[in-house]
Amino acid sequence: MGEGALHRPRPASIGRAALLAAALLPSTSAWAAPVEGKEEAAIRAVFPAADAIEAKDVILTDEMVGRIERLARARVKERLVTFYTARRGADLLGYAVIHSHVVRTKRETLSLAFEPDGRLRKITVLAFLEPSEYRPSDRWLAQLSGKGPGDRLAVGQDLAPISGATLTARGVAEESRWLLQALREGMGVGR
Repeated sequence: MGEGALHRPRPASIGRAALLAAALLPSTSAWAAPVEGKEEAAIRAVFPAADAIEAKDVILTDEMVGRIERLARARVKERLVTFYTARRGADLLGYAVIHSHVVRTKRETLSLAFEPDGRLRKITVLAFLEPSEYRPSDRWLAQLSGKGPGDRLAVGQDLAPISGATLTARGVAEESRWLLQALREGMGVGR
């Protein structure tokens, strides 16, 4: 690896017992390490000035999930969330998370970037396996920029609907709401 290359050791797979053991740890952080590969490319697309990107796995406890679900008005579907921190020297540029969810019957993978204070910076669709006419446009996603954990993020209220793609719009809104709260709970951002 050359200068500036990032490395993140990851287990080939996490077995049920290992995940259960990690969930029982008193700490909410499983590990923090530099990152490389597809994750790094997705994060660098939003934070091109970053000279370091670190990954931190956060295990959400039952208490954290309860608070997140109440505040986000959304169901938490995963207890393990990886947050990425982008830095340039000592300066914090922001945070990001890469997350997948099912829209109707197929998956959509989003990159959500956050400002240092926890507000949404940008959402990017990395993969969309539903028919392309249901894919959210960059223009529609841009309306989420600047929104924070205190915003409602409800389609038809503070978010415009997507004609013919209601499930997509609701899915992005729900993912945004709970991941904003998970960033706050798991990383202590915006408290």
